[in-house]
Amino acid sequence: MAGDPTRPFAPGASREATAGALVAVVGVLAVQAVSGLAGMLGTSLYIGPFAFHGGQNIVLEFATAVFLSPFPFYLGTFLTLAFLTPVMRRSALPVVLLRAVLGGAGGTVALALVGVFTGAYGATGDGPRALVTDVLTNPVQRGVPLTAMLLAGVTVAWLWLGRPRAAAGPAARRAGAPGTPGTVRPADAVPPPAFGQQQPPRPPADQWGPPRR
Repeated sequence: MAGDPTRPFAPGASREATAGALVAVVGVLAVQAVSGLAGMLGTSLYIGPFAFHGGQNIVLEFATAVFLSPFPFYLGTFLTLAFLTPVMRRSALPVVLLRAVLGGAGGTVALALVGVFTGAYGATGDGPRALVTDVLTNPVQRGVPLTAMLLAGVTVAWLWLGRPRAAAGPAARRAGAPGTPGTVRPADAVPPPAFGQQQPPRPPADQWGPPRR
């Protein structure tokens, strides 16, 4: 079960947290797909939809830019939001947005971890600068705009899960108010009788009088 809804970090697992993380990440992916699709269509007007641009097919370039390259960010963000900083309907919006930033930081760290391997491989030919680029500059360059999109996705997920209900006011919490625990409305305290109340029969007027002569 997810933890405290008022703290930035609330480790735990719940169906609500998993659903919120999924909605937020899918929202970021949808924005990326629409933006990439628009760019691919614009490029295809000049060189054709299946032509090569910069030595790469534009469809493959679209798939790489939208799905493959940011995939570590998607995965890291989903795991962070699902198990460390969940999107909960009981949390206030500022807390949810802070958790979104932390989720984006988790995704950026995932990009940096992948950059360790790609940078180490590139460092054999380009030297240490390849490692610095893949571990530091490229993850931050990708992670910042994706985190900005994640803020919108997390807000949508929070609204979809349901805003937190306002607490009851003082009038509803005072003693005797309807709906307050431990109180019962007078109309409900005593149920109405099923039948009309019957009075015992009265004896005749002369039943206990003096004997007649």
